[in-house]
Amino acid sequence: MTFGEKLKNYRIREGLTQQELADRLFVTRAAVSKWERDLGYPGIDSLCLIAKAMHCTLDELLSDDDGENARRMEERRARRMYIFAVAAFAAALLFALLAYFLQQSLWLIGTGCAAAAYLLFAYFSKPRWKRLSSNAICRIAVFLVVLALVIGVTVAGIV
Repeated sequence: MTFGEKLKNYRIREGLTQQELADRLFVTRAAVSKWERDLGYPGIDSLCLIAKAMHCTLDELLSDDDGENARRMEERRARRMYIFAVAAFAAALLFALLAYFLQQSLWLIGTGCAAAAYLLFAYFSKPRWKRLSSNAICRIAVFLVVLALVIGVTVAGIV
């Protein structure tokens, strides 16, 4: 059973509406709705308040299955971001080649935008717990150097 299903079951067992639970937790009704639909998780302080309001322990509220579900969701999201990063990199390369072969430097605007999109998507292409421990700044610096070389070669017209 997911965290959202547990939260909904506990809330119904206690006879509370989403708004009443939200008032007890000092959050919005939309936040409670989001948690019940497993689109997000509350913060640790909200979790403590939920456990107290539902007359249960944190262990009952959060079992190992819930942690695994959150991890799987994060990995799926990271996989999607990886696909977008590869597409953005391909678009940056395409724009750079168009600028070179068509001899029009306006295509470099597209290269810059696609490169910025690549950096953003590449950063989010790892799950959060891996992102915090990785050396993403080094990768960004290498990408920027390579991109500067490609743009420099394109602008200078060197083959």
